[in-house]
Amino acid sequence: MKARAKQVTQVIYNMWGSETKEHASYFDDISRIAEWIAWGLEAQQTGFSLAAYQYSTIAVHQSKEKYGTVRVYCTLADSGKVRRAWAAELRKWRKRADGSPRPSRQEFVQKCAQSDMRWYREVYMKAIASWPHYETAIKRCADMDVLLMHEDELDKAVLQRRMTKAESDAYRAIISEIP
Repeated sequence: MKARAKQVTQVIYNMWGSETKEHASYFDDISRIAEWIAWGLEAQQTGFSLAAYQYSTIAVHQSKEKYGTVRVYCTLADSGKVRRAWAAELRKWRKRADGSPRPSRQEFVQKCAQSDMRWYREVYMKAIASWPHYETAIKRCADMDVLLMHEDELDKAVLQRRMTKAESDAYRAIISEIP
């Protein structure tokens, strides 16, 4: 198991007007963090080609501050984005002359979902590293909070029978890649 970083005092408020003068911009900060995460989840990179390359097939539906926490509502392996990525994958496959077998759509969707889970964790972990004093506010209402757990938290979830050992092992593989 990896050692956790030193704990930082968490700043969290639940109601507008309850923040101190020291944290007067708290709710604006949380809103900006939600927006930053949303943009990160749907990150695109324009390269030398005419079309942008999509890092993920995550669709962000809404991002906001709500009750002092970051809320980013999203879908991993969004069907519309997966459909476009699948079409592009088939075009690439048709151009290959090496006779390799055509990938199955189900395997492709599963590959997109796994990739999206890794990207989701990476974006959230970068947000937490950037704003460590808001970690609780960032993680508390995450759609895929299990992807933001530490390995010891996964073990605890298995012991409390909130998830199976197989589920824990699948998530552990992703979690161990992106600390």
